[in-house]
Amino acid sequence: MIMLAKVVPYGGNAVRYALDKEKAKLVKVNHMPEGIDPTAIWYMMKHHCQLHQQDRTVGRKLERFMTTFVISPSKEEAGNFTMKDWENLSDEALEVLDSVGLIPKGMEKEVKTNFRNSMNVSGLHSDSKSGTLHMHLDCCRVDLDGNTNDVHDIHRRAMMAAEIINMRHGWKQPDEIRDMRNAEIAEACEYILQRMKEFDVDKYFRLLRMKGYDVKPRYDKNWNLVGYTIGKNASVFKASDIGRRYMASQLEDTWKKLHPKSTQVWMKPVSPVVTSSNSLSRPSVPKPTVAKPNVHPNPVPINTVFSINTGNDVKKVWIPNTVKDIFLNEAQIPEDNDTATKENVSHIAMLLFAGYIDAATSMSESCGGGGGSAPESGWWKKDDEDERAFARRCLHMAHSMCKPKAVRRGYHR
Repeated sequence: MIMLAKVVPYGGNAVRYALDKEKAKLVKVNHMPEGIDPTAIWYMMKHHCQLHQQDRTVGRKLERFMTTFVISPSKEEAGNFTMKDWENLSDEALEVLDSVGLIPKGMEKEVKTNFRNSMNVSGLHSDSKSGTLHMHLDCCRVDLDGNTNDVHDIHRRAMMAAEIINMRHGWKQPDEIRDMRNAEIAEACEYILQRMKEFDVDKYFRLLRMKGYDVKPRYDKNWNLVGYTIGKNASVFKASDIGRRYMASQLEDTWKKLHPKSTQVWMKPVSPVVTSSNSLSRPSVPKPTVAKPNVHPNPVPINTVFSINTGNDVKKVWIPNTVKDIFLNEAQIPEDNDTATKENVSHIAMLLFAGYIDAATSMSESCGGGGGSAPESGWWKKDDEDERAFARRCLHMAHSMCKPKAVRRGYHR
């Protein structure tokens, strides 16, 4: 089993992802009423943190109100788990985490957490390809007594807690699991590169996603690929962690090494041998040719139509299938935006791609945006720009448009 931890400012998105994702199942709600929706859960946690803000006498103002954990046993370890077993694992994970003491760098005292006495909710997810189950556990930063859970080196403490739980149950340790998944991803990368007839990095990412991996490319300001990560379940690897040969800068060279050009051997042509024959040869009669009827294959659609509700009306947008995966797989939610979803960001980008600037602006504002840059007049595809580059530029602009407005604070007497 492995356990990952992260402190997030956009807790609303984390709770909605944990409980509203397709086929997600609610595992347990602690210290909150049963039956409330994800948005209400987040507002309860946020209000609780803000209520006890005045009790903080040291340190800066608390801005990140939630800590989220991903608990991922292997398929063998959780093969016979019932929902009650997942509830027990959720409680055990927090109990062990709270017992782990650690002295962070630059501090003298040991710090611990008290997440068992904090509002928390857990949801069970199933990997769409392999069916492996993993649990998302979202915890409030401030416990019920008004004390803030210290999150210094929280990822290290989560790993230490996972090791203790693995020892209790006789499960594999996280390093072993991570090495196993790293080798599995490296094998998948090489398999795909071997079977690509020509190098195409977008096709490489698409085929990895078809195998069930979450691929997130990273581009510089000129939209040149500078890196990417590959994730599965709770394990996320940089390309350099998988192997130097799979780094963005080395991918094409790796493909070339896997596809060496065949050497051509020149052979002297053989002179034809003519033999004389005394027998009379019959003239050859050409066979009649029968014209075959023209069979037209079913046309392959080149576009996919999306019906996008902008809040004022519904726009139908035709997106080329060659760029559809960019909008669906590479959209990201800006930090501090608790309203927008990945689908909102991708739909705004599609509207920009189709030229509906006003509709995209209106939709971004309804999703909590308005704090980032907006499209300039004459927004459209450049003459020397291909469709995939333009699609990514639209997605980058949509991400900026969904950034929330900065809160202006006046002077206090």
